[in-house]
Amino acid sequence: MSKKFETFSPEAQARLAKETKVHQERMSKIPYIEGKPELFETKILRVKQSSTENAKNILAATRDLGSGKALMPVLRELLGDEDVQVDIATDGLAQEVVQKQFDTTDITPSGMILEADNVIGTPDVIIMDRSGETGVDNYLLATFPEVPKVLIEDIYGNAAGYLSTLRERELPLPDKICVMDNGAKELIVKEFPDLADRVVVTGQPAFDRFAHEDTEKIAQETRTKLKLRPEDKLVVFMSSIDEPDKIAKMAAALKQSGENFYFVFRRHPKDNVSYETYKRMLVDAGINVLDTKGFTSDEISAAADVVLTTWSTEGINAIYRRKPTAHITDTDFEILAGYELPLVPVRLGASVGIDNMNDLTKELPQLLDPNSALNKSLKEKMEQEYPVDGNSAKRVADIVRAYLEK
Repeated sequence: MSKKFETFSPEAQARLAKETKVHQERMSKIPYIEGKPELFETKILRVKQSSTENAKNILAATRDLGSGKALMPVLRELLGDEDVQVDIATDGLAQEVVQKQFDTTDITPSGMILEADNVIGTPDVIIMDRSGETGVDNYLLATFPEVPKVLIEDIYGNAAGYLSTLRERELPLPDKICVMDNGAKELIVKEFPDLADRVVVTGQPAFDRFAHEDTEKIAQETRTKLKLRPEDKLVVFMSSIDEPDKIAKMAAALKQSGENFYFVFRRHPKDNVSYETYKRMLVDAGINVLDTKGFTSDEISAAADVVLTTWSTEGINAIYRRKPTAHITDTDFEILAGYELPLVPVRLGASVGIDNMNDLTKELPQLLDPNSALNKSLKEKMEQEYPVDGNSAKRVADIVRAYLEK
């Protein structure tokens, strides 16, 4: 066991060794689920190397696709600084995003992540997202216990379970936790009141892009490709990893809502249930389903008249695009740990909450009517509670810079 673990109790050291082994075993199995085995070999990628002797070293850790998208704009902002070196420890789907967005050099040591400190030394700051799986992030927390750590939360409630895990395993907690808004901060502080001074409202960096996105242009181009007329209505469901029984129940509710709309089902990339399975449920219920495999979720969200979801980040994306949304959290189905109902956008009045799928039949016609009182109220709250200034990444980067200057 590395000397860097000696500050932890024997029990914590043993637990860390066990978790490292479990992580490696998990990595050997996940490729068969995802179909992309090359993405699950943990790598250290150098994004920027500085030739300056006194350069500051930033080490990023990312694994999960959605969370990784919140980290990328911050790294892009920091890469513009002089005398800064940036390395990324990554595996999973986030690794693909890193390699697409940045020109990287693979500096992974022969012993993989377990010898990370041999090639990167001791970083000045660690910046991380909330990964979907524990592993590389926990290892770095334990390997560099004295290094300042900045955590970016990408969506409401995503950090709480992670913080609990770190406490249970006697691993260092982040020095700063960057969250999207006051609603996100309240959720963390409610569970961890002692961390209140560590939680900073910066905005979610991935949402900065909406300050520059021409949503209307994207919508018109996408609807033209879909051969939709201006008067046609498009309802989109942005899936999480949902139970088929939930989708079957939703299909029945959609059918009872009328037949004056087209429907798009967007399958979550980590869902092991096939798209064809979900589509068959919807078609059998008599729903007018459009296949959109050749389109991005951004294109479909922009083209939508109404966006439905459970707790996918795509629901927040839709709100920033000022689309009427409904968050379906039918209590007949599992509520994910860390999600407190009503969800924050619903509590703020910026989205409709569907706690019983039958309510979708009543709410959808109002959501499809741009002149309804419900739609007008949603629009007002979206503007009020979810402003966009395009500076969230800079605010997070400034927190990292403050540690680099110490």
